[in-house]
Amino acid sequence: MDMYKDRVDMVTVYIEEAHASDEWPIGSRICYVQPKCDTDRLKIATDFIKATDYRIPMLIDPVSLGNPFSKEYNPWPIRFYVVDRMKRLSYIATPIQGSYPLELIKNALDEAIQQCE
Repeated sequence: MDMYKDRVDMVTVYIEEAHASDEWPIGSRICYVQPKCDTDRLKIATDFIKATDYRIPMLIDPVSLGNPFSKEYNPWPIRFYVVDRMKRLSYIATPIQGSYPLELIKNALDEAIQQCE
């Protein structure tokens, strides 16, 4: 997605841990319990950024406020959104056979950019 770095603002929101060891473990070598506070969620997000050299800015869905992003947008376990210049959700990616075709997300981004030009 580097092709969009100067054309759109991208952000990641880290939500509930999908496979927390205390809820739905999958036997991964990386194990975290479900965060009970914002500090715990921030630590997991920071670990991920460091381990993967993740370059997109990341926010956390605050545990202290009851996970408002998750409640409003239902992103679990992963979702992609495009917000247009009018601050409306112009595209919500939904999985197709368990994955997200990046071409559809690219098309939605291109359309949002085109509307701004």
